[in-house]
Amino acid sequence: MTNQILKDRYEIQRQLGKNLGRKTLLAKDLETEELVVVKLLSFDNEFDWQDLKLFEREAQILEELTHRAIPKYLDSFKVDSDNSKGFGLVQTYIPAKSLEEHIQSGRTFSEAEVKQIAKSLLEVLDYLHSRQPAVIHRDIKPSNILLGDRTGNYVGDVYLVDFGSVKTTAVQKSGTMTVVGTYGYMAQEQFGGRAVPASDLYSLGATLIYLVTGSHPADLLGDDMAIEFEESVNLSAEFVNWLKWMTQITLKKRPFSDEAALKELENPTIIKLEYKSKLVVNKPEGTKVELKKSKDELEILIPPIGLNFSILTFCFFIIFWLFIINIFIQNFDSNETISMTILFVIAPMTLWTISISCNLFSYARLCINQEKIKITYELFGIKFNIQPSSRRNYICKLEVVSRKIEKSINGNQEIQPRLLIWAGRLCYELGNLSPIEKYISSSDKQYLTSPEIDWLAQELSDFLDLPITRDTVSS
Repeated sequence: MTNQILKDRYEIQRQLGKNLGRKTLLAKDLETEELVVVKLLSFDNEFDWQDLKLFEREAQILEELTHRAIPKYLDSFKVDSDNSKGFGLVQTYIPAKSLEEHIQSGRTFSEAEVKQIAKSLLEVLDYLHSRQPAVIHRDIKPSNILLGDRTGNYVGDVYLVDFGSVKTTAVQKSGTMTVVGTYGYMAQEQFGGRAVPASDLYSLGATLIYLVTGSHPADLLGDDMAIEFEESVNLSAEFVNWLKWMTQITLKKRPFSDEAALKELENPTIIKLEYKSKLVVNKPEGTKVELKKSKDELEILIPPIGLNFSILTFCFFIIFWLFIINIFIQNFDSNETISMTILFVIAPMTLWTISISCNLFSYARLCINQEKIKITYELFGIKFNIQPSSRRNYICKLEVVSRKIEKSINGNQEIQPRLLIWAGRLCYELGNLSPIEKYISSSDKQYLTSPEIDWLAQELSDFLDLPITRDTVSS
């Protein structure tokens, strides 16, 4: 078809693609001297009336869209010649390669670049899905996303093309259901002929997984039909979680909007989802917390806090005042000296010794087996069961309390991060000082950091098959 002129205006340069009954051509507009894309639907042996319906819908919707990342509708016409009959759709030409072509040529994408692509496409989808009625692409995949040349740290301009499968939410669900999309990138509901805005989010997530793995999503499906990719990539836990969120099989477990997906991508919360999911929260570097987990038992051992500046300051403070008190009580008789020595020297020394010992030698141990949950505090091999144990099947909630500032009558009070395990009315707490140390410890340091709490929370969530809930951080 090279050099053939359509509608006495569009001179065909070369073929860009071909599907059943369709051809996509690069042509030159003889009136404007600009390159354009011409999509032809032919009434040949492969023609299907459903194809005509989709073709007409694509032209109608493209004519209504105005976005820099979407090809612009230019013209449409009938083809009626001895060699061919059908319809033509003309749109602007974007001189850029598809993501599929980039991958096939050997290009790899960093996490930062993939996030840039994701943000650009989420903005396009927000434009489409925010229309009345919402426009659903239904066929987002690497070959339908174009990427311009990169400049510096910028990955390049991103474009969404090929609206041949597009539909709106106003289309009535009547007649024969049509399955539209590409296997591997299609959300589960599309196999039943249903498509909603969140279906596009699934396809976007699957596309991004292809970029970071180089493998077709269909080749990564597990037994539960979820895309399993986390073990073959070197990505941050937050981004892995986000991709898994986008590609949840169940519709209601995906982001409820493009805006929510973009917000979570830009400000990840690590564990935000209100459902059970195999998220990835890496063990923090440098942590001394020990975790042992088998099919039937989980044990967490939290080591002593250790010495820090506040403890050393406290030691010098105690020594100084003991010296002053010792000089003072020498002026009394022997009986008074003994009594005051006990009151002002021996008692503080005892509390001081216990406090330092707790910071240097006390361990907190949480153990959950098939029967019960218990937490013990150990000092010099002596175990203190501050709380009674509880039956494992009473465990009903995992709660992460974030660091926050609460206002009270005594001024602002900082609440340290901690992990709460609720078993009926009992609450087992990790991350704060032990019940003993709350009264005698001289340290202001907490046992667990926020990353350690997030890691332990996810390990417990996986072990107990419970979701994680978070409080609302306030200040």
